[in-house]
Amino acid sequence: MLEKIIPFTIAEKKVIEQLVKDDEVMINHIALEKGDAVPIHYSDSNVYLIIVKGTITFIFDEQEANHHKCGSIVQVPFHTKMNISNTHDELGEFFIIKAPHPRKYKESIK
Repeated sequence: MLEKIIPFTIAEKKVIEQLVKDDEVMINHIALEKGDAVPIHYSDSNVYLIIVKGTITFIFDEQEANHHKCGSIVQVPFHTKMNISNTHDELGEFFIIKAPHPRKYKESIK
């Protein structure tokens, strides 16, 4: 078999899991219940946030809050301050794709 199967949790409550950490890409899976948030941090690579359930609230740098729904892909440039939370009643679930992996990105910008 050439393919590799990478399972992830079918979320019904809060989940934070790292799925892939190859040089080419890092993929994380997060589900947030109402009131949950990811710690505020700066993007450390090119980041793509794929919302697959509910609505997620994003504040980038010092901009106003944006609420992105299931079916959206949000592209975030390198070194953007990210404040990610769920301010809605429904579980919010998304995947984080970082390409290349942050350690390779740092090597490429030296």
